[in-house]
Amino acid sequence: MECDKCNAAIPDSAKFCPECGSNLADVEDLRERCVRDTKECEESVSSGEGSRPFIRKNVFNRLSEWRQAAELGVREAQWLLGRCYDEGLGVEISDIHAIGWHLKAAEQGYPPAQNHIGSCYQNGNGVPRDEAEAVEWYRKSAEQGYAIAQANLGWCYDAGCGVASDEAAALKWHRKAALQDDETGQYNLGVHYEWGSAVPEDKEEAAQWYRRAAAKGYERAGEALKRLEDELAEAESDGPVEAAEAEQQFRTACKDALADGKVTIDEKRELNTLAESLKMSQETVKRLFDEEKETFQRDMKIQRARDAELKFRIACKNALAGGKVTVDEKQELTTLGKSLKMPGEIAKRIFEDEKKTFQAGLNVAPTRNVELQFRRACKKALADGRVTMAEERQLKNLAKYFKISNRAMKEILKDEVKIFQQNRKAGPTKAVELQFRQACKKALADGKVTPNEERELKSLAKFFNMSTVIMKQILADEVKIFRKSRPKVRGG
Repeated sequence: MECDKCNAAIPDSAKFCPECGSNLADVEDLRERCVRDTKECEESVSSGEGSRPFIRKNVFNRLSEWRQAAELGVREAQWLLGRCYDEGLGVEISDIHAIGWHLKAAEQGYPPAQNHIGSCYQNGNGVPRDEAEAVEWYRKSAEQGYAIAQANLGWCYDAGCGVASDEAAALKWHRKAALQDDETGQYNLGVHYEWGSAVPEDKEEAAQWYRRAAAKGYERAGEALKRLEDELAEAESDGPVEAAEAEQQFRTACKDALADGKVTIDEKRELNTLAESLKMSQETVKRLFDEEKETFQRDMKIQRARDAELKFRIACKNALAGGKVTVDEKQELTTLGKSLKMPGEIAKRIFEDEKKTFQAGLNVAPTRNVELQFRRACKKALADGRVTMAEERQLKNLAKYFKISNRAMKEILKDEVKIFQQNRKAGPTKAVELQFRQACKKALADGKVTPNEERELKSLAKFFNMSTVIMKQILADEVKIFRKSRPKVRGG
C-alpha cells in the first residue's frame, strides 16, 4: 500500500503515513466521497448534459475537498479539479492546471481522464496537437470499458485520424460503445449499417440504432433517422413499381431482339448490359427472356396460321367466282393447302365456308353505288350498239371485282340492253340532238368534214348513247342545211 500524498510505502496495519504523517482514514474517506461525486458527474455526462451542470452545482461546497483529495493523490478528485479548471468553475480557466490534474489522474489509469487527455491531444487544447498520442490515450481508456473513449477510438479508425483507417476496427469500438448505451457510438454504428461499412448493408438495423441515439437527444441521429425513414417509406411504396418498370423495360428489349426470329450475339450482349444496369439477377433475366421467347414463338405460330388461312380463303374466292370450281382449280387448291401445311379438314372447312358465303351472295343484290358503276360500264360497252367479246370479259372482271354474281350481272346487262334499244327507237332528247347538231355545224364550217372531225362526232354520239343511224341522219340533215345556206356563184 502506498500513500496517496507522498507515494511512500505504508504497512497494512498503519493508520498514518510514516513519511508525511497523513491520516490514512481521512484519505480513504475523501476518496469514497470523490468516487461518489465522479459517479454522479459521469451520470450527468452519460445523460448528455455533460459534466458542467454537476460541477457548477457542487463546486462551491466541494471544491476545497476536491483539491485536498487531489493533492493527496485521489485520481477521481484530480479529474474533478481538472474539470473545474477546464470550465472556470470556482477557479480561473487554466489549460495548464487543467491538463496537469487530468494527466495526474490519467497516469493513475482513470478512464475519463485518459479520454480527456486524448481529446486534448486530438484538438491541441493545452498541449501540442498529436493525433497518434490521442489514439493511445483513447485506447487506454477504451480498453477499460469507458464508452465515450470507445466511440472516440472508433471515430479515429473511421477517419484514419492518428491511426490507419480500418472500418472493421471502427465497427468493433462503435459497437462496444453502443452496447453501453453511448449515443455517439449508437449513431456511428447506425452509419456503418446504413452504408454497409465492414458489415452487410441493413437500413432497418441502421434505423434502430439511429432511433436509440435520437431518443437520448442526439440531434444528428434524429436527422439521420428522419432521412432514412423517408427513404425506407419511399422504397416500400416505389420499390415494386420500379421493379415492374425494370421488368417491363427488359421485356421490351427482349421483344425487339426476337422480332426477326433470332437473337444475334450483339443483341445478347446488349440484353446482358441492360440487365446489369437494371440490377437484375441472372435467374430473373433467364425467366423473362424464356417467357418472351415462348410468347414470340406462340404468336408467330398463330400469325402463320392466320396468313395461311387468309391466302387459302382468297384462292377459294377466286375459284368460286365463276359459280363453279373446275377440276384444275380443285387441284390447285389441294396443292396450295399442302404447301401451306394446312390439315385437310381445315382446308375443307374453309372451302365450305367460302362456298356458303358465295352462294349467300348470289341472293344479295349489289349496293346502289356498285350497281350504278356497273350500269355505267354497260352503257359504255353498248354505246356502239353491241358488246364485243373483249368488252364482255371486262364486264365480267368488273362484276367479279364488285362481287356481283353472274346472275345479277346478266340481269343488269340485259336491262341496259333493253334501255339502249328503247333509246334508239325513241331517238335522242331535244337537248342532246341540239348539242350534236352544233358539233356538226362546227365540223362543216369549212365546207367539209375531215376524218378526224368524223371520229370526234362518232365519239360524241357514242357518249350521248346515240345510234349510228340517227347520227348519220342528223349529219346528213346538217350537210343539206349547210349547202342551202351557201351563196350561189355566177359565171362571167
